[in-house]
Parts: sequence; C-alpha cells; structure tokens
Amino acid sequence: MDTETTAPDPNEQHNVTVNTVNGLLKGAGSQLVNPFLGINAIRLGAPNIDLGIISAIPYLAGGFAALLSPWLVHRRNLHKTTIFLFFIARLSIILFAFIDWTPGLHRAALYLVLAIVFSNLPAALATLSWQSMTTSLFSPRTRSTAVMWRQWSMSGIGVVAVLLGGWAIDHNPGTHGYIVLYILGALVGMAEVAVYRHFRPLDTPLDLPQSTWRSALPVIWRGISLRRFILASILFYFGWLMLWPAALRYQVSVDHATNGWMALYTATNAIFMLVALPIWRRLNGRLPTAALLPWAALLMCLTPAIYLLHPSLSVIIVANVTGGLAGAGFNLLIYVRLMEVVPHNLRTMAVGLNTVATGLMGGLGALSAVALIRWDSIMAAFFWATLLRVIGGGLFWWASGRKKPSVSSPQ
Repeated sequence: MDTETTAPDPNEQHNVTVNTVNGLLKGAGSQLVNPFLGINAIRLGAPNIDLGIISAIPYLAGGFAALLSPWLVHRRNLHKTTIFLFFIARLSIILFAFIDWTPGLHRAALYLVLAIVFSNLPAALATLSWQSMTTSLFSPRTRSTAVMWRQWSMSGIGVVAVLLGGWAIDHNPGTHGYIVLYILGALVGMAEVAVYRHFRPLDTPLDLPQSTWRSALPVIWRGISLRRFILASILFYFGWLMLWPAALRYQVSVDHATNGWMALYTATNAIFMLVALPIWRRLNGRLPTAALLPWAALLMCLTPAIYLLHPSLSVIIVANVTGGLAGAGFNLLIYVRLMEVVPHNLRTMAVGLNTVATGLMGGLGALSAVALIRWDSIMAAFFWATLLRVIGGGLFWWASGRKKPSVSSPQ
C-alpha cells in the first residue's frame, strides 16, 4: 500500500523532463532579447521616461494579469489557453526586429517601448496561467524539484546565450545585430511554445474555488501575516525597481557600456545566482523562511549602494555579483514565504492580490527613479533605492513576527 502511494507517477516524471527542456528554451530565447532592449532603446534616442517604462512594464503587466486571475484560471482548457498566450507573446518579438529594420523610422524609441508593452501583456497572462496550471502537472512533493531544475536550465543556457548575443551585436554594424538576435529569440520562443504541448496534466483536479475579488478580498485581508507580508513586499519592490532605470542610464550614458559589457553583467548575475541557489536552499532546510528572507532582502541593499561609489565598468561587475548572490535567495524565499502566509482555500486569489500590489508599486518605483534623475540626480535614485531596500528588509523581519535574529548579521 505504502509503496503504491509513494511510487513516482510516470506522467509526473515526464512533466519534470519537459519542464526542464522548456526552461532551456525559455532561458535561451529571453537572454537573446531582454538584456539588449534597454541599450537598444537608448541607441534609438529613448529619454529616461522610456527606460522607466521598460523597467516597469513587466511588473505592471503582471499586476494587470493578476486582476484577471478569477477569469483566467477558471478557463475550461487552461493548457490550451497557456499555449496560445505564450505564442502571442513570443511572436510579438518580431515587432522589435521590424522597428530596427525600418530605416529612418520617426520616433523609433517610442515604437520600441510600445512593442515591449504589447509583448508583456500576453506574457504576463501566460505566466499567471502557467502558474495555475502547475498544480495539475506536479504534486507538492515534486514541485520544488521541477522548479529547481527549470531555474537551473534557464540560468545556465541564459549565460551562454547572453554572452554570445553581446559579442554578436558588438561585431555587427548598425541595427543588423539586434535584428538577427530578435528574430532568433522569436524562433526559439516558438520552439518553447511547442514544448508546452507535450505536458501531461495529472488526474489531480485544480483546486480553484469559484471566487470573485469582491467576495475574496475581505477574507484574505483578515490574515495578519499576509497583510504584513504584502506591506513589506510593496515597499521593498518599490526600492528594488527604483534601481533598474537608473543603473541602465548610468551604465550606458555615464560609463558608456557596450552590448558586450551589458551581456557580461547579465551573465555574471546569472552565474552567481546559480552558485548561490543551492546554498540558500540548504539554509532554508535548516532555518525558517521567515528568518532568512529579511537577510536576503538586506543583502540586496549592497547593489544600489555600490552605485553610490560612482563605479567604473569593471566595478559594476561587483554589483552584479552581490545582486546574483542575494537575488538567488530573495527570489527563492519570497515565493516560499508567500506560500506559507496565503490562505489555502483562496491561494490563487491571495497570490493574485500580492502580484497586483507588488507589480503596481514596483512599476511606480521604476518611474519614480526617472523623476529623481530629472529633478535631482542619478545618485539620488541610487540613495533612495538603497534606503527603501533597507526599510523593506526591516519590514520583512517585522512581518515574520520574530523577536530576535536567528542567524548572524551578514558581513
């Protein structure tokens, strides 16, 4: 009897393999495109507000998608919905290539930003749909393993893709390099979408209660742990995204980073995330998530603090080292902690509420950096990004309800 209940489901093992292959394609496709959008926009003459929008839109789109979660997750065929949304998102990458290919296009930077916005909306909906679908692909005991292998495959192949992409663009004159990479990214994205068709949903039905925001919000908001967690998250995400447009402007306009340097920064961040992820997982096996999350958040304060030192191109690599080490822990622990504090019977709605709140505040953080650069200085954006991350880390500690530290202070 016990042997039967613990025997691995062949469909589930198949899903883990497909999930890993899907992660390889997703990592390759995204890293051929995303790291170079900002520098391409600057090359096309994008002002700071455009850089703020580019940084903010993935989070704003995620918040918008979460508002539609009651409608989306109750679709009769969630699998087909996910495939269709990812198809639209990946196909829209061709728009980026078209904008670079069109000679003398008036206000090309604006059109590139609009194309980025357009592609992020179906991508955000697809991601939400995918997250809901995972409950029918993996059992709770297998889910963390599947996520781990997917993350490793995405990051590993992403390092190779971004380094090759940066080298290729810098060795191609004009817009040719961008066009080639965007087309390759779209083609790899089509292959990624094709892989989704091979998943085999398990017999376990989706646990998705028929709820609306109006009925669910009062119930969700009564949970004090979730309420405190969301408050800490929105302040931290505000400070987190405040760094992004400011760092991009500093790298390209102050230190004059090339596409090769931008690729090196992305690769460095990814490599150190790969190194740090198993360490954070091992720590999480020994210490409560609520105790570890504040330290991961506080370690992420080092990255904007480094920019306050007016770093050179080579010193910015150090900022990406600290970002990778701390980001691996934060990205892992923030999800685990969220799953600990959301009510089980309204999990999808509670996760959606957190996504709406953090997406909106993260987007506002990116746009506020643009305002600080405009009305004060780029160093003011770095200062406030550091300070708000520090306060956010403290709020995560407050949200945990713990009286005193369980781990030593990071050096």
